Amino acid sequence: MLLTRPSQGTPHDGVAHRPPEGSMPTPLPTRFFQRHTVDVARDLLGCEVWRRDTRSIVRRGRIVETEAYRGFDDRACHGWRGETPRLRSMFGPGGRAFVYLTYGIHHMFNVVTESAGYPSGVLIRAVEPLANVEGNTRGPGLLTRALNIDRRHDGSHLRDGPLRVLAGTPRPEERIEQSSRVGIAGAGPEAAAREWRFYLAGNAYLSHGRPTSPIQARAVVAARAARRTKLRRT
Repeated sequence: MLLTRPSQGTPHDGVAHRPPEGSMPTPLPTRFFQRHTVDVARDLLGCEVWRRDTRSIVRRGRIVETEAYRGFDDRACHGWRGETPRLRSMFGPGGRAFVYLTYGIHHMFNVVTESAGYPSGVLIRAVEPLANVEGNTRGPGLLTRALNIDRRHDGSHLRDGPLRVLAGTPRPEERIEQSSRVGIAGAGPEAAAREWRFYLAGNAYLSHGRPTSPIQARAVVAARAARRTKLRRT
């Protein structure tokens, strides 16, 4: 499944626009998320994660780093092998949250993109604190802790639930850059070659992860194959 991608800089429905100075940003429309995942990942920079907790405290963070994961041919994507109960939200329609637990301690917040039945989403890697944010937000597992996001929010609608994404754009002086994704060496060199990480260059709240190179990925895959061969011989 492929979606037509708008040309760089071409206006289209669903793109986030900066609200008037002093006004409260509005939640992004569902159609914003139901586009090509790579476009959504880039366009989320400058938007806000909005979280109202059980004490009615609103926590807000500005998105400064994202990564796109898309389809059955992207081995870095959790859903590339197919749908499972744990991945059900990722296979849902764009505009919902996909929150999973990794290493038993870190919650990872993704926005689901494109259409139902197709595994795709954008990982929110880092946010700039705006209001009521407690703790470090320079990494995907850290920002969820600071914003109090967890598995309760998996599958929730991002327009009208307790977890939302509000409209916004980069500031005029900010520059968007892209690179390969972080920590995906095990997915192989093809996945590592995709420059699907987007970030606001020079922002003080970027994560500290290093992008994975195809050379690193090739070495990891070769080492795994060697271990499997050794085990078969013993």
